[in-house]
Amino acid sequence: MKTRQKRLMLCVSVLTLVFVGFTLWPGSAGAQRPYYQGKSLNLLVDFSAGGPTDIECRIYARHLKKHLAGDPRIIVTNRPGAGGRVAMNWFYAVAPRDGTVVGCMTAGTRYQEWFLADPAAVGLKANMAEVIPVMFTPVVSVGAIRSDVTPGIKRPEDILKAKDWFAGGFTVESNKDLKFRSLFDLVGAKYGYVTGYGGSADLLGAFQRKEIDYVDGSTPFYLTMVKPIVKEGRAVPLWYSSPKVIPEIEPGYKADDFVRKLTGKEPSGPLWELFQMGDSYRMIMFPPKVPEGAIQAMRSAFESLAKDRAFLEEYQKIVGIAPTMLTEEKDLEAAVAPWKSATKEMKEFRLRYIEQGQKLIGKKREAAR
Repeated sequence: MKTRQKRLMLCVSVLTLVFVGFTLWPGSAGAQRPYYQGKSLNLLVDFSAGGPTDIECRIYARHLKKHLAGDPRIIVTNRPGAGGRVAMNWFYAVAPRDGTVVGCMTAGTRYQEWFLADPAAVGLKANMAEVIPVMFTPVVSVGAIRSDVTPGIKRPEDILKAKDWFAGGFTVESNKDLKFRSLFDLVGAKYGYVTGYGGSADLLGAFQRKEIDYVDGSTPFYLTMVKPIVKEGRAVPLWYSSPKVIPEIEPGYKADDFVRKLTGKEPSGPLWELFQMGDSYRMIMFPPKVPEGAIQAMRSAFESLAKDRAFLEEYQKIVGIAPTMLTEEKDLEAAVAPWKSATKEMKEFRLRYIEQGQKLIGKKREAAR
């Protein structure tokens, strides 16, 4: 009896070893080959090379490879146009849905266009409810004005007495334009409005040529391109969209303090709500129906990247702040919730405000010439 039991146990052990060996054998169905092994990954940027979105996306690209299992080749491709709409339309309708193209975009305006407006009217073909978010990083925007605006600007409060100055933007319905317009209207500033610039580099050129007097962008844009002008005394920072004080942007104020300092009141009302809805993110995203393996591999890579000291040091140096990298589905859903859950009243207010902006452009563009 004991001999029979020993033989049975021996058979079980042998079968177990054979099964384990088979599942781990290269090329077998049980072997878990990394999803990106032997593949190339295209990191698609929705704005031009050298702009703030491009700068951050290239930081990701430089460090992502060592965190993405399978050691894929990573290529950065820029597809600018229509304030980011060209890239999003291609991403949704044309990009392969196998995980080999991942968007690195500043696409908050696309969400607004889809959920708050008429996407067909602006040419948005991408269904933003189907796009798959992977990682969002909140973006801090910074606004600055030329110091030689009449009668001279030394502090943010001085814009209330400034005359004949012009703010420049991308498109009348873009997050950028709605954000600075709503903030300036909330504090009662009198400004001209010029829009239609193709990217941050175009805005900066117009700013330096005195074609416009106000420009804004994210912290890498401000720190690398605008702050040198500030140091020369030719520009003054006004506001930035961060809940924390950033000493490098003084004498500029946090947006809520900007409203308090210039009006003596707490920020509130539809203009303030519209400003907050313009909060921006650098977004890592996939087109619809990408395999779950690609999604999980990319989220895991960004979770690991968030702990990478070399990445964090470079990001801090270039962007000016430490990244907050959202990868949990609940956090990603919370980020897009203000757009998805906007009230009918807010949608109507936004539409009317865009229509007002169109009229403002018509008057001020002619005056600017």
